[in-house]
Amino acid sequence: MLAYKYSNLVKEMKRNKESQRSLSKILGISENSVRNKLSGRNEWTIGEIETLCDYFKRDYYELFGKE
Repeated sequence: MLAYKYSNLVKEMKRNKESQRSLSKILGISENSVRNKLSGRNEWTIGEIETLCDYFKRDYYELFGKE
């Protein structure tokens, strides 16, 4: 099972019924890139973080902060 570094973001995705595929379309990146970013293998860009905060109507700490 894949461990996610950004569990708050994953929980928000589940609450909104968003998949890694839908996030990839929202961000304009591949599903593999989304998977790598969620697991912490790759870093999020500032633009991607802003897009996700706007999309989910949450602030940075709600999506990317530690629980």
